[in-house]
Amino acid sequence: MKRLLLTIVLCVTMTLVSSVVGADVIHVPDGVGSISLALLVAGPGDTILVAPGTYHVNLEWPDKSGLKLLSETGSGQTVLDGSADVQVIGVYTGVDTTTVISGFTIRNGHAEGQ
Repeated sequence: MKRLLLTIVLCVTMTLVSSVVGADVIHVPDGVGSISLALLVAGPGDTILVAPGTYHVNLEWPDKSGLKLLSETGSGQTVLDGSADVQVIGVYTGVDTTTVISGFTIRNGHAEGQ
């Protein structure tokens, strides 16, 4: 009974801390199926954590400050690929000094036609 009560208290505390801090971690692809969808559902200050793999993307950065797009394992194992016909990441609004894109190899993209 004490263990159950402790677990409940811990869960409630974690929920309260998470809602006060306001930042969530969104996992791709396990939590959300794509980086594009993660950027859409993320709130300001959230972290999007991307599993290793190659992702064929044409991302448009949302107008949300403080987003962090991070690879779980670094640029040697996580690739954002524009498939040679689109830009990989378009950043037009929503960036500030707390915005981070880190840990990716970015390849096969261009700025034309966007």
